[in-house]
Amino acid sequence: MLRLPSPPLLGLDISPDAVKLVELSQSRGKLRVEHADSEGLPPGAVNDRDIQDAEAVSRALRTILERSHIRTKAVATALPANMAIVKVISLPGDLDEVGIEEQIRFESSQYIPYSIDAVNFDFAVLGPDEARKSYNHVLLVACKKEAVEDRAAALEEAGLKPKIIDVKPFALWLLHEHITSVSPQERDTPGKAVILVEMGSATTNINVFQEGHPVYSREHNFGLGRLIEEIQRRYGLDANDAQRMERFGGLPPEYVRDVLNPFARSMAQELFRSLDFFQASMPDVPAGSVHLFGIGAKIPQLAEHLRQLVSFPVYVPDPFAGMGMAPQISRRFMDADRSSLAVACGLALRRMPV
Repeated sequence: MLRLPSPPLLGLDISPDAVKLVELSQSRGKLRVEHADSEGLPPGAVNDRDIQDAEAVSRALRTILERSHIRTKAVATALPANMAIVKVISLPGDLDEVGIEEQIRFESSQYIPYSIDAVNFDFAVLGPDEARKSYNHVLLVACKKEAVEDRAAALEEAGLKPKIIDVKPFALWLLHEHITSVSPQERDTPGKAVILVEMGSATTNINVFQEGHPVYSREHNFGLGRLIEEIQRRYGLDANDAQRMERFGGLPPEYVRDVLNPFARSMAQELFRSLDFFQASMPDVPAGSVHLFGIGAKIPQLAEHLRQLVSFPVYVPDPFAGMGMAPQISRRFMDADRSSLAVACGLALRRMPV
């Protein structure tokens, strides 16, 4: 039987600092980046949970679509982890999909702190529950309908068609699976936890998976924004100039010694405390490795300092490992921003056959 090609799909990450977009194609088993772009958002347009200014988001999206000449309309996007309820529940193994949905609706008050009519939910069977004979572990994900509707409205205003609403940790996990398939040195240690860290401008998210199952997620209030503020203060720059020079260069020679290294050391200590909190909260889940993503991951000194504090490997993966690049992709942009495109890349992978 012939496999028809998957229809094009844009991976779109809506973050407080910017909207970020990735489109992938596949030919003869080889992935290629067709489009990768981002557009900054005004302060307050998006917070760590909600879209506050849908018009600003739509305007940024239209800018990217016009600048990159993107024709694809179907989109996969994602909600922050703190907007979703993620639980692994145990249900009878003889239930089919219809039966699982009915059981979740019937017992919804046990799992979801809202009326079942006020949420969208989905589920996936993970496998047998070894503690309960003839039962399966089922992953349940739910979120308020208004959260989905707000994101869908912003996309539709820009002329896009939302097809998939994911949750960011799962987009990162899908990306992690791709990376480990092409980078054997980063493969997981059986039984140990994989810690996926996404450092943004204002917040850093710790997402932990064990044997492919989500076991922990927590948001912490620190990020790259502290570095931008210090650059502004130290060199008398406005926010836009500070961000541009941090991304592309042009700061004084002493910047690395006086500003970047102290910031990286401070952030590594913050991360270490966050990881220590996770391990204290879940002592039965042994940490296997840490993988850094997001705009903060591009700072090499951060991983170097963190490696000195923890007893397990720390990786800074390339989200586009094993992928080719279309001619129109800006190498300067990718060199500066590839780590920040991790969630968008994971979402774009949703169209690829498994």
